[in-house]
Amino acid sequence: MSIKWRITGLFLGMTALSLLLFWVGESARLISGRQQIDLGVVLLALLLPAGIVYFYTSQLIRRMEKLHFATQRIARGDFEHIHLSDSSDEIGQFTIELNNLSRHVEMIVQNGTQEAQKMEAILAGMQEGVVAVDHVGRVVLVNAAAERIFERQKTVRELEYLLELTYDTELEQLTRKVLSGQPSASREINIAQRIVQSKINPILSGQGQSRGAVIVFHDVTELRRLEKIRTEFVANVSHELRTPLTSIKGFVETLLDGAAEDPSLRNRFLGIIQGETLRLQRLIEDLMTLARLEGQQNHAISSVKISYVQNAFEIIKPVIQSFAQAKEIQLEVDLPDNLPPLNIGENLLSQLLLNLLENAVKYTAEGRVWLNAQVGPEFLRLEFGDTGCGIPEETLPRIFERFYRVDKARSREQGGTGLGLSIVKHMVEGLGGNISVNSKVGVGTVFTCYLPRAKLK
Repeated sequence: MSIKWRITGLFLGMTALSLLLFWVGESARLISGRQQIDLGVVLLALLLPAGIVYFYTSQLIRRMEKLHFATQRIARGDFEHIHLSDSSDEIGQFTIELNNLSRHVEMIVQNGTQEAQKMEAILAGMQEGVVAVDHVGRVVLVNAAAERIFERQKTVRELEYLLELTYDTELEQLTRKVLSGQPSASREINIAQRIVQSKINPILSGQGQSRGAVIVFHDVTELRRLEKIRTEFVANVSHELRTPLTSIKGFVETLLDGAAEDPSLRNRFLGIIQGETLRLQRLIEDLMTLARLEGQQNHAISSVKISYVQNAFEIIKPVIQSFAQAKEIQLEVDLPDNLPPLNIGENLLSQLLLNLLENAVKYTAEGRVWLNAQVGPEFLRLEFGDTGCGIPEETLPRIFERFYRVDKARSREQGGTGLGLSIVKHMVEGLGGNISVNSKVGVGTVFTCYLPRAKLK
């Protein structure tokens, strides 16, 4: 039954009850012959209906207060079900609708929270920095990657405008243009020693009006470095191939022009051509070795093969001894018999030893070259030293680069390709070890390799 009919019925009932009580009281007075009106009857006729009305309105108010508190709970995010005893009137129907609305709002809030958490997880997991600004350029969102890129972890929450984060006026101007209606924009900026590419895209409303912009920052420092290395590598390979080919071409043309008739000239030129051909062969072999090692960076070089340093040295011993004897250089090798095995094939290990020892002998005019080994708990330490010319300190960080030579003319004269140390570095790091160098001009050079020991079952 609706509330209005209940109140109307209550009003009529209480009015009838009051009139009935007055009539009963008046009838009793007339029968008893009293002249005065009975105040008790009057009070009863007034207070009893009033009490009933007060009780009913109190129940109604309590239900309204429950609804009021329920709406406050919903506003605070508490979507607990509302329980009312009477659900047949308007308040009961309103309670049912309010419960339905509460469940609907709860689902919307849960979905919104899940989407926000999902977006937060996506932004946190991105390698690219993301910054969002509103329609006037105020920063409203900065993800963790952007904080790392701009190194603003401690102050980024206090930022108001983009310029305070990037310190780049041109990027700020581009963002303003995008907020003014330009479709998108991009720019490369330099931050300390890094190169960062930025892409600005607008956030549009349903009517196509700009509501803000999203700026994505991508650190392309490594990409630019690799592009530079690739360009330098191609240029170096072209130069290294062109030099012997030009020499071969010149001597062949000279022989064809008549020099072949002179036996001494012919033999001398053929010897030079043979030397240049061998140099080309070594260069191509080194390039193939380097390419193979770089292709195995994501895989273990060691595989299942094991080898011993003593056995690998015995393979190259005749070569390196004859080379050292020819230059009258003392070769000192101290390899104990109980050295542990290494997770590397014997051919690769012998190539590593040959490259470092051959380098040491090449750049030592007089004195000695040595190789010794020390056993550690996890690594085998190999030390390759010489008393040669040494390497300038400023060039030490670059000696493992491909085709880098400290003394280009002397290196070519010695027949080097400029790839030996790069190959060694790839080998050692591919095994999970490391290599370092110490050198002093006029004193000598020491290369130290740490190679992981094989784990035998």
